[in-house]
Amino acid sequence: MKYCLLALGLLITPLLYASPDKIAENCSEWIDVRKQNNHSPSLNWLQGFVAGYNEYKYAGKHPQGVLGTNKGSEVAEWMDNYCQKNINSNPRAAIESIIETRQHVKKGCPVRKQSGRPCIPAKEVKQPELNQ
Repeated sequence: MKYCLLALGLLITPLLYASPDKIAENCSEWIDVRKQNNHSPSLNWLQGFVAGYNEYKYAGKHPQGVLGTNKGSEVAEWMDNYCQKNINSNPRAAIESIIETRQHVKKGCPVRKQSGRPCIPAKEVKQPELNQ
């Protein structure tokens, strides 16, 4: 028992001194961390947010999800452009806005044809690249 407590104490000690990474809470902070090239924690958070959306909500056919890319550099570039235009916004609102504009809208037939034949499905609209 004594050795278990000693091992536990040795394992917990480094955790007490570890500090969590700073994540940009608004666009001005995003611009600052990008200038300092310290944007990895914020970018990881953004990509995790999108990954969660892709896993549980995305209904489109693009293999890389709603953004159409899994490259962090493209997501960071898009965030740079968004934050330059919307300085008072925040990363969460930014990602939610791009998801809203790029999400797949499934169009179905509101009423089945009287002949019993299913209606012709709508053509899939191809999403433009993220930074276009």
